[in-house]
Amino acid sequence: MTPTAPSRRHLLKAALAVPGLALLSSCASGTGAQQAATGTSSSTRGGTPLTIGLTYTPSIQFAPFYLAQDQGLLGVHQLRHHGAEEGLFDALLSGTEHLVVAGGDEAIVAASNGADLVVVGGFYQRYPVSVIVPQDSPVTDLPSLRGHSIGLPGRFGENWYALRLALHNAGLTEQDVQVQEIGYTQQLALSTGKVDAVVGYSNNDAVQLNLGGTPVREIAIGEQVPLLGASLVTSRSVLEAHRPELQALVVACAQGMTRFCDDPDAAVEITRQHQPDLLDSEQSSRARAVAVATGDLIRPDDATTVGALVPEQVGQTIDFLRSHELLGTTAVSTDTVCDALLTVG
Repeated sequence: MTPTAPSRRHLLKAALAVPGLALLSSCASGTGAQQAATGTSSSTRGGTPLTIGLTYTPSIQFAPFYLAQDQGLLGVHQLRHHGAEEGLFDALLSGTEHLVVAGGDEAIVAASNGADLVVVGGFYQRYPVSVIVPQDSPVTDLPSLRGHSIGLPGRFGENWYALRLALHNAGLTEQDVQVQEIGYTQQLALSTGKVDAVVGYSNNDAVQLNLGGTPVREIAIGEQVPLLGASLVTSRSVLEAHRPELQALVVACAQGMTRFCDDPDAAVEITRQHQPDLLDSEQSSRARAVAVATGDLIRPDDATTVGALVPEQVGQTIDFLRSHELLGTTAVSTDTVCDALLTVG
């Protein structure tokens, strides 16, 4: 979110500079009311240790959380990587994890299929997915995708939601393009000409393709994107049992995000402790480029409220997913899937 009043941004910076001070709001109210929360720093130093789930394998994209842990901001709480085979929310729903870094839109869809999930904090303030084409491609905008092949992992998750939005904005249907489910091979598929375009992440696929010798262009999926990207997600039962600890964790994570944006070199250095192959200079250089691109998602401009969750965007995401028949049979609303622990009005 980009507040118009500089004083509001300065207030947030002051909050993040002092452990235990947060800006709180209930998504149900939609007002973004601000309230100082005191005593949350003790919730990271003591109490029940909670686990933050980092999906899949170690990566520079998780360095905000590595930094928060390394600098003692997480206190007794810990990080856990899922591995490649574990479901996105399985460990959270089983009680192994208590807070998960995952797509907010994916959490909403899972909630609509009966999962007990609540989005409580922000991470990416700009949606990370775009349409990626070779630099010399005749595809110059979304409408010119007509008749072309588009690769994506499958008809699920953020890539699928992004493609649905892109086609909608282009005035196209699935029948107007050739959708190819290629698994997580977007970089290989595009660089070898298997597909004309891919749907992928601006802070990973686009960066890696350019660095790997395949110059590419990104085509935005829309001027306004009604989808909630990477966020901090918990369950209603965990939130009810550990609200003070979660409040402290969300603020601590926001501090880590800010430090990540401020110092991508520190992000690379801390990630080496989790990803040994970054000792290679080429891999370190690639990781730094990914860190810079990820920082642009976390803090698109200086007015961004780092780590905030915008209730209105949750509602917009629900509306889009519902209108494109991407939700399950369990009714969801902003009230049921959102309880922001850090936001601004």
